[in-house]
Amino acid sequence: MTMHTQVDAVVIGAGFAGIYAVHKLRDELGLSVQGFDTAGGVGGTWWWNRYPGARCDIESVHYSYSFSDEIQREWQWTEKFAAQPEILRYLEFVADKLDVRKSFTFNARVTSTVWNEAEARWTVTTEAGDTCTARFVIAAGGNVSTPKSQAEFKGMERFKGEVYATSHWPHDGVDFAGKRVGVIGTGSTGIQMIPEIARQAKHVTVFQRTANYAVPLANEPIAPEMRKQRAENWQQIRAKSRDRFMGIPFESPEPSALTVSPEQRRERYDRMWKEGGFRMVASSYADILTDERANDTAADYVRERIRERVRDPKVADLLCPTDHPYATKRPAMETDYFDCFNRDNVSLVDVRSAPIEEVTETGIRTGGEEHALDMIVLAIGFDAITGPLFHLGLVGRDGVKLSDRWSDGPKTYLGIGTAGFPNLFTITGPTSAIILYNNPLAIEDHVEFVADAIKHLIDTGAETIEADEAAEQEWHELVAGILNQTLFPRANSWYMGANVPGKQRATFVFAGGAPLYRAMCADVVAKGYAGFRLGGKPAQRVPPMVQIDASVATVVGAMLMQDMKPLEDCTLDESRATVESFTMMQKPAPSDVTCTETTYPGPAGNRAVRIYTPSGIDADEPLPVVVYFHGGGFIAGSIDMCAAPCANLAKTLNAIVVSPSYRLAPEAPFPAATDDTYAAVCWVAKAIAEHGGDPEQIVVMGESAGGLLAAVAAQRARDEHGPHLLAQVLLYPTMDAEAKTASRVEYAEGPVLSVAAANGMWAAYLGDPAKASSPLASPGRAGSLAGLAPALILSAECDPLRDEGEDYGRALQAAGVPTQIRRMKGMVHAVYNMSAFVPRVAEFDAEMSTFLESLRKQATASA
Repeated sequence: MTMHTQVDAVVIGAGFAGIYAVHKLRDELGLSVQGFDTAGGVGGTWWWNRYPGARCDIESVHYSYSFSDEIQREWQWTEKFAAQPEILRYLEFVADKLDVRKSFTFNARVTSTVWNEAEARWTVTTEAGDTCTARFVIAAGGNVSTPKSQAEFKGMERFKGEVYATSHWPHDGVDFAGKRVGVIGTGSTGIQMIPEIARQAKHVTVFQRTANYAVPLANEPIAPEMRKQRAENWQQIRAKSRDRFMGIPFESPEPSALTVSPEQRRERYDRMWKEGGFRMVASSYADILTDERANDTAADYVRERIRERVRDPKVADLLCPTDHPYATKRPAMETDYFDCFNRDNVSLVDVRSAPIEEVTETGIRTGGEEHALDMIVLAIGFDAITGPLFHLGLVGRDGVKLSDRWSDGPKTYLGIGTAGFPNLFTITGPTSAIILYNNPLAIEDHVEFVADAIKHLIDTGAETIEADEAAEQEWHELVAGILNQTLFPRANSWYMGANVPGKQRATFVFAGGAPLYRAMCADVVAKGYAGFRLGGKPAQRVPPMVQIDASVATVVGAMLMQDMKPLEDCTLDESRATVESFTMMQKPAPSDVTCTETTYPGPAGNRAVRIYTPSGIDADEPLPVVVYFHGGGFIAGSIDMCAAPCANLAKTLNAIVVSPSYRLAPEAPFPAATDDTYAAVCWVAKAIAEHGGDPEQIVVMGESAGGLLAAVAAQRARDEHGPHLLAQVLLYPTMDAEAKTASRVEYAEGPVLSVAAANGMWAAYLGDPAKASSPLASPGRAGSLAGLAPALILSAECDPLRDEGEDYGRALQAAGVPTQIRRMKGMVHAVYNMSAFVPRVAEFDAEMSTFLESLRKQATASA
């Protein structure tokens, strides 16, 4: 007999995600909730995966919920890395504590989930024919819950022995004693299981297609007194978890494996190896997932340790991965895995050189040789990430199947919502931060996002929430951009959809880490669920954190993990230290540019100045000159901070670059900086010929506050009959302390620079707000802009100061000044100092080069 029910929300899945989702929606929002799970009870993947050796590879204290102090204190883990039975007991304990079982129907496989446009409801149907209509559907079945097909192994149905799949392991266990066991698969599951089987079986034949890197798990029992201490002090132990790349409060990695000595690197790798778990990935070096040369150092180290453990050199060679970078497949943790190949009852078959031809009645044939077996164990992995969703039979607006819409790969917004599928939430879905984020915390984040979104709908009276297609595309481009900065695409892994025959290789995962992903989600919420259509209304454009360029996003993510105070909350010394720290993100100075240090006469005495000269200068052909004023909000920055950018600029433009220091506020407030910088321009005009520069080809250039100083210098040169200037180049300049622009509203919180920080810098610079009206402080307020040097304004799209720079450029154009305005898409304030990590900084240089070359040609022609 089939049944039909109506509820507010359907939750599909009863693992970590489903348990919390039911509790959150039912108990905190007061919604009626119906849960479904194919399994016979709660536990999700831990209900099904009961194979020998199954355990978590994140420390138990972290691989658990954090939303409840009571649950954390009552549960005590017995092992550092809990085994499957203990994890299942934990989830059952939580389910009972929250009394969520009553909201689930178990042994119920959902086969159809269809949107009814007229009723604005989903109809969910099970394999048994039971139906349930709901306003919301929360797909919480997990990313690795749909096993790969066995069809790729020809003849499996003929095998007369026993066949077991690790993803559906018998609950009463399997007896391997006296058996010849064949194991297909050497991923994380096979690596956990093979040593356990080898201890029991007569013989184990391991069929390996791809060798995998594996590092020690370093598991150990937890003493009773320590269990209690960990339970009672969980908040201190887990502090800052969500602020770390993987959602685990590990030690921060060193910046690069390439900038330390081999001895230092070896010492760090040895320590990470000994401490075990994910530390080799999370705590060794920040560039092992992005720089192949850095990754090679880790890969070589792991291969060396494998060869130390395996006595037979030929077997060791087969176990050493060579076809993909380290950690670009799911990082595996092992206990006695490599040692077990020293046992007489374990043999390794390389099915890459001798592929599996067929399964026979009595074994497996590879390369013409039959391996006699009594049992076959399949550890072949999952149709991950999209497979579990496709099996739900999801059909959205206009009868579009999710499987059709994602035929070329998944497209979501935040990994939570999908255009055309209203009120459907995918917990840790495709393109979310799940592969590099401790799953229980990632799940909590998503469930809480969903609960808050539903409450927002209820509070505002909107009927539906749906990802906007344009937002979905922007998110996809951002996620793909971040992924392609890493080495992950170099591997044929389930991260890329490459482990299932016929599956489209695509972007499936967010590789930017937990803090960046959380900041992006928070920005979406703070901007009124920007990027989502609420109640059918047009969506607001995605928020600033989602607009930024992928490489910029990576830098912002790294900054989020540094525990840096917002600039507006910093003391003067802290602000200056923060600005100086940008040197760590700059491309190194080229070796073929020389730097001369001297002084120029400023109004308050001689000041330091540096002159950067490219090699190969011809004394008979003086070079153009760029006078570059550093940024720093008038209160920070230095000629040290901009040394590498200036040297690189000299090489790129084939020009002499002069970098003068100037007095900083608040010690020397307005107009000290303008006096110093204009004095520097006058000195350059008189002295630069001695250094091979052309005094008739002087360009004033500045970044941020330095851009304003360059603009003021250009005005003073006109008004005070100063040096002739070829041009002025202003990089995302601040131009008016009292500017009221759209960009100051949209990007008020940054990224990188906030309006509050900018206002604080202006206040320190001006001292008296009334001084903002001076043209020396706000160049746009000059009586006339006519007759100024031609200008190039380079603005950053995601910068609160964007519009005031562009407004100044338009004012110059209106005054007849030849002016070009270029808005750099996805860029942020201070990006010119991120050249080591943001390849598109080269676009700034290219724009400058083209602009200045055209002016030089015009000057030559007129001469």
